[in-house]
Amino acid sequence: MNKWFAFLLLSSVLLLSACNGNNDLVGQTFNVAYMPVLEEDIDSPDRYSSITILEFSNETTFTSTVYGEGAYELTDDNLILYYENENESLEITIGVAESDKDFSEYYALINNVDYQITDPDKISYFQNLAFKLDKDRPIEFIKN
Repeated sequence: MNKWFAFLLLSSVLLLSACNGNNDLVGQTFNVAYMPVLEEDIDSPDRYSSITILEFSNETTFTSTVYGEGAYELTDDNLILYYENENESLEITIGVAESDKDFSEYYALINNVDYQITDPDKISYFQNLAFKLDKDRPIEFIKN
């Protein structure tokens, strides 16, 4: 069942990406980071708390420095990241908009995090990321 779901999910991503010929993420690398708590630090990119660095290699895949390779889908206002291995799946839906900051490409908020694990006795690779994501905290995609 998991393999069928994975195939269906990947096929959907490939089909949707093929229909959308305009993908501004391809070839880009971003430090995905939470905005600082203190107002005086808001214009200092080095004060942002990094979640991960994402490198978008083509129209369907990305690589995270910590969590490895995944698939993604980009729509008008949402970026959906998919991670999966034989024991886990993680889907993160992020609402994105152009950032008003000079050092950042996109402003974002996490809309949904769906984490599933088949066998909790096995090592988890994505659980830490799933629990680290905060829906109410603004994120910036800082271009590397």
